[in-house]
Amino acid sequence: MSQPNAQPKRIIELRKHQRIITPSSAIFSFKQLVAPTQLLDDVEGEGALIDLSLGGCRLLSETPLALGREYHLILQISVERPPIPVEAAVVRWIEDNTYGLKFTSIDTHDESQLRDLLIEIRRPTN
Repeated sequence: MSQPNAQPKRIIELRKHQRIITPSSAIFSFKQLVAPTQLLDDVEGEGALIDLSLGGCRLLSETPLALGREYHLILQISVERPPIPVEAAVVRWIEDNTYGLKFTSIDTHDESQLRDLLIEIRRPTN
């Protein structure tokens, strides 16, 4: 009995921005954003930046982040470049100690710095 021609599965990319794998030395720090009326513990931490795009990033951290919460981020990609602050990023998904964040507020100057950085990372090194 012959099997019908199996169609390869198509992967539909829903991302608006291409992810770029960051250098292994890329790190970040974060602080939870809270409204002045909220009485939550102040959550701060740091970890490794796995990949990055104009719209968000994937992080690895031992300090737990909460799904749906917003955090202020500081991205440090290399010692040659100044840190890039992200005013607000919301946690979209969690898998073990890995977190997917979407940038919800970033200053236009910092977004320009991020765009330049992503172009630099994409360039092949000789």
